[in-house]
Amino acid sequence: MKLFALSIPIVAVAAAVAVAAGGDSSSCGYNEDGHFVSPDGQVSAFGTMTAAAACAADGKLPNVVAARLGVLGGEQTRKWSEEIKQTDAEAKKQLEKEDAGQA
Repeated sequence: MKLFALSIPIVAVAAAVAVAAGGDSSSCGYNEDGHFVSPDGQVSAFGTMTAAAACAADGKLPNVVAARLGVLGGEQTRKWSEEIKQTDAEAKKQLEKEDAGQA
């Protein structure tokens, strides 16, 4: 339970980092294939949950990444992954509203 309680602040920090990064596509370290590209250009098959949370805060979590979140790990990991997916869905809805208002 303590790990889950700690996950909420981690998601909040990741969201703050994503917002501070400016919210452009470069703030999400995942490419279209779901591979994580580090700032120094190294490509990894997977990123971290914190990296996924940062992308989700901007509504830019790739579907392939969302689909694999929480597949491995225990109940707390699955709960955290659901929080990340929910954050992404909410951010995408907000982006759609903003785009519709500017169109």
